[in-house]
Amino acid sequence: MSDSEEDNNLYPTLEGGRIQRVMRALELTKGVEIARRYLAMNAFDGALTMLGLILGGLITINPALPAEASLQFNAILLAAAGTSIAMAISGFSGSYLTETAERDREVDEMGKAMLSDMSESMYAKATKTTSLVVAIVDGASPAIAAFIIITPLFFVPSGVLGYRMAFYIAILICMALLFVLGLFLGSISKKNMWAYGAKTLFAGIMTAILMFIISYISGAAG
Repeated sequence: MSDSEEDNNLYPTLEGGRIQRVMRALELTKGVEIARRYLAMNAFDGALTMLGLILGGLITINPALPAEASLQFNAILLAAAGTSIAMAISGFSGSYLTETAERDREVDEMGKAMLSDMSESMYAKATKTTSLVVAIVDGASPAIAAFIIITPLFFVPSGVLGYRMAFYIAILICMALLFVLGLFLGSISKKNMWAYGAKTLFAGIMTAILMFIISYISGAAG
């Protein structure tokens, strides 16, 4: 048996459609589990980050001063949108660089163990695909979660919603999203989904409680 035939037996080819190749690469490098962890973890981070910003706006904006309240709301909206974009860029670039470095090291060590150059092997190509997919998931998950939560805020400038109502709706969306993420984690663990949902929801509630305590102590409430 030739070296190329042996290599193909060890590491299946990535032929087929693009989606098939991606899924085969993820399966080969155990990328599905990594992407799934990044999805849940970073969506959770994005949701709690937006919750903090929204609660900060709800607590500090003074409705008795409409002109000032409008400026403060615009600042909160811009901060929320900017933070979402920053999380996407940071998550993608940081994850891609980290995963690429780890996968390159893994391929090099595998090549040394097998006394052959693995840099052009199917496995090496699969690791590049996995690094890209994981990076996309890492960057997109917190940004998408954040934008889902702050969607009501974009209806305020047009007058469809008042800013306080938009904040309340955004908080409800955030809590619902946290609960759904908990259910997702519960389904992965194959344990009590509702218990996981309650735990992630509790994290959101504790964030809100601590925000109000800090605002009371600091006198930051509008």
